[in-house]
Amino acid sequence: MTKNPAKSDRQQKQQSDDKGKACKPGTSLTEWVVAGISAIALLAVLGYLVVDGLSARDGTARIVVMPLAVAANEGGFVVEFAAANRAGKSVAAVEVKGELRNGDEVVEESSATLDYVPQNSQRKGALIFTHDPEAYDLRLFASGYSEP
Repeated sequence: MTKNPAKSDRQQKQQSDDKGKACKPGTSLTEWVVAGISAIALLAVLGYLVVDGLSARDGTARIVVMPLAVAANEGGFVVEFAAANRAGKSVAAVEVKGELRNGDEVVEESSATLDYVPQNSQRKGALIFTHDPEAYDLRLFASGYSEP
């Protein structure tokens, strides 16, 4: 009986291929965990961006101006204020005005401009008066803004 050398070579090659396949590792548990966490993070970011993109940003800004402190200095009286934008729309060039009133009479006016007030945030500023604001009725309000 003679051996067929071609058949023997094929068997050896098949056995070596089978050994190579057995040695290749599969996807480890760590890789699956990392892939799962990454997929969840990606879906969360995409979901946030979609919701944020579809949320209503139309309408008007709601600027609320509140006095923080009054301090006397050489040039008069400084009234520090906070202007809060309580809407989902950012605004620029916010004009804040202050009036000192004695009944219906406006005794003194002052104004300041805030460069930018982002949505749902606040910015601080100050108005300067020559009369003492504590001796009069102080009114602070936003009188205008532009869209950035």
